[in-house]
Amino acid sequence: MLRKFLALFVATMALAMAACKPGPAPATPSPSPLAKETPTFTPTPIPQLTPTPVEETLELEKISAGLEKLSSYRIQWVISFDGKDKAGNPVKWETQWLEEHTANPPARRLTFKGPELEGSLILVQIGDKTYVVAGGSCFIGAAPETEALSRFSPDFGISGGKFVGYDTIAGIKAKHYTFDEKAFTGGGFLRVKGDVWVAPEGYALKETLEAYGEDIFYERGEGTLKWAWEVMDINQPFTIEVPPECAQMQPQDIPILADASEMMTATGFISYKSATPFQEAVKFYKEQMPAKGWAPAEGSMEMANMAMLNFKKDGRSASVTIQAGDKGVIVMIATGQ
Repeated sequence: MLRKFLALFVATMALAMAACKPGPAPATPSPSPLAKETPTFTPTPIPQLTPTPVEETLELEKISAGLEKLSSYRIQWVISFDGKDKAGNPVKWETQWLEEHTANPPARRLTFKGPELEGSLILVQIGDKTYVVAGGSCFIGAAPETEALSRFSPDFGISGGKFVGYDTIAGIKAKHYTFDEKAFTGGGFLRVKGDVWVAPEGYALKETLEAYGEDIFYERGEGTLKWAWEVMDINQPFTIEVPPECAQMQPQDIPILADASEMMTATGFISYKSATPFQEAVKFYKEQMPAKGWAPAEGSMEMANMAMLNFKKDGRSASVTIQAGDKGVIVMIATGQ
């Protein structure tokens, strides 16, 4: 009986195990082919390179060269010196220049402040006249004597300055150069370090300099000199007028010969030269002083080559001295109360 049961159990287990055998695996579906896409390319940006300044050297005869092409300008120039004299004593000084120029009408004014100068020295050129104001006095000269005014801008130049790039100075794109003692044509310095900016037209707009060596301006020793030179108010409208000191010192009721030259005026004093013959000059004052309201006064005298004519007016006095010279006369007029 037991044998029959075991046989039946084994047969049943065999049938069960046969039923549990795995069947064939289901087929895996093949993936659909991908749709082909048109490839896109993003360009690689090209880096923007800063252009390297072209190497060139500067040849500038003087930094003021070319300014005459402008209709107007102002130049400010500040110079300082710090050093020692031959005895080892400290020496310091500073000067300040302001030069102004207009082409129409042609006029120039220089205001200068420097060591051992009380106040300012002012030089003005208007047309064919020049005016110099210093120490409360005014000197008035003719055109040939004013040519020196055009040389007040420094004549120092640069030969061999190195181009380093561009900068904007006074609204102008300028070439920037550096230079040393080998390129600086002023001379007298052992070491120089400077920068200059040049306009497209060729004139300098700005220059800064630091140098060591002899005091080339006042010859007071050896030391360090610094300066800053700059052009301002380029082609801007402004007017240069007769210095008030000169206008006030020449009374309107004092007649002056038409061809007066080398005139100098100070408080209560006027002197000048004229090509007018001696006798004609004497006659001029005898007639024109009364025409201006002056009455003849005592003490007048006349000689062959000199005359002194005295006048009075409203509590004022005037003495006109006329002296014959090689070429005309010298006239001196003193006024007072």
